[in-house]
Amino acid sequence: MFSKLMTTGSQFVMEGVRNLVIGERHLPVTRIVDALTEMKSSTEVDGYRYFDPKLLRAVNSSSASRSRQPFSEAVVFIVGGGTYIEYQNLTEYARKQPAHKKITYGSTDLPKPSVFLSQLGRLGKASDW
Repeated sequence: MFSKLMTTGSQFVMEGVRNLVIGERHLPVTRIVDALTEMKSSTEVDGYRYFDPKLLRAVNSSSASRSRQPFSEAVVFIVGGGTYIEYQNLTEYARKQPAHKKITYGSTDLPKPSVFLSQLGRLGKASDW
């Protein structure tokens, strides 16, 4: 019984470790960038606006014809807090592409972990939890 408990316990620990390591998993922002730059149809990108300076001006950009050629460069800007893990995930994605992609990542705020925890602490005090 003890050996079965140890085996089951070690399986849970290993599963937890596998979940912590991102590996080949792509975060939502990386999946969206992939779908947009590779011209893949996806429900995640249906509502995104499309602006291509190479195409003729259209009255409504949502009805504008889209280029069929994948993009090699992208600018990703997060309104609000960006994270280092998103940046790392995008960098790894770009590096592993057969045709190297250049992705520029930015956000209105990129707090250090200690600052983020401090902000959460202030929010917790303000809400009286």
